[in-house]
This record gives sequence, structure tokens and C-alpha cells, in this order.
Amino acid sequence: MISFIRGIVEDKGIGSVTVEVNGIGYHVLIPLSTYEKLSEGEIKLYVWESTGMYGGTTVLYGFLTHQEKEIFHLLRSVSKIGAKGALEILSKISKSLPDFKKAVLEKDTKILTNIFGITKKTAEKLVVGLKDKIKEISFEGEQKFRVKEIQEITDAVSGLVSLGYKKSQAKEAVNSACETLEGKLSTETLIKQALRYL
Repeated sequence: MISFIRGIVEDKGIGSVTVEVNGIGYHVLIPLSTYEKLSEGEIKLYVWESTGMYGGTTVLYGFLTHQEKEIFHLLRSVSKIGAKGALEILSKISKSLPDFKKAVLEKDTKILTNIFGITKKTAEKLVVGLKDKIKEISFEGEQKFRVKEIQEITDAVSGLVSLGYKKSQAKEAVNSACETLEGKLSTETLIKQALRYL
């Protein structure tokens, strides 16, 4: 099994990167957190291999850090969450891992759905599957989102939906607004900032 690959970035896009190693191009699926930190030139990716059953193809999943790979494995341990699902969730929660951990430990599915854009069904699975395992992982950095303003965030999403935007678009735009705004967040401020992303 491949543990890591080191090579030159040949091509990259949101969700995948092609790394050239000794004349061979490896297509590697990556989370958003890895994509945002990719630079040109040589890189090292920690890799996990997945081979389909019954002679299926081999898929490589790559991460810039051991912790990303560890979280990926943690997410995969949850019932009925496969490799692609784990990668998608990792992309969403990488915006604030401390907040994600706190939400799981406190069984707060509202934060998981409203802040991270995870479906309610998946959020419930994550709480049940990770509440005992995630205690062992330490995440650097401070919490980015303020729990007391969850209602303002929910109201901002509802406001954008009433303007005709899809709920998924509204959530993504409001999440982006949360990341850029400082100080106390109001529903009006969130909507104004979110509209810049729509």
C-alpha cells in the first residue's frame, strides 16, 4: 500500500490533483482543505488507497497533513459513510475543526447542518459514530463560529431562500460571510455579505 507520494504538481482542480512522480502521473482525490494549500512545484501527499471490489479500479485519496488523513479515517469509520462521503464531509468541516469537534461532543446537529452544510441525517450519524472517538483528537486553533449567533445564521439562510436562492446556495454563501466578518453578527449584515457571494 502507498503511504505517501512526493512529486511535482502537474495539474490541479477543486477535488483532485495530478502529481508526476518519476514520469508517472498519479491522479489523487483531495479535500478542499488540501486544495486551498496546494502550491506549484514539489509536494508531498499522505495517501490512502481504495480498491473497488470485484476487480475495480484503485482510487487514491491524498492529504497534506497526517491530521487530515486521520480525520478522513475517523469519518470513514462512521456507518454507511464511504471514502467519497468522508472526503466531502472533510471539505466542509475543515473550515473550523474545533467547532466541528465541539458540535459532535455536545450532540449539536443544528451547528453541523447550519454551519457546515451537512444534512440532518448525516449529522445524526456523525454524532452517534464519533462522540467517543473524536475526544482523542486535538485540533489546533480557536473556534471560528459563535454558537450564540446560530439563530442569526439560520435567519440569514431563510432570508436568502425567501429571495429565491436555493437553500444549499444560501448556506454556502452565509458560511462564507461568517468566515470574513468580524464582531457580532446580525442577520442583516450576514445577508448583505452573503449576497456578494451569490
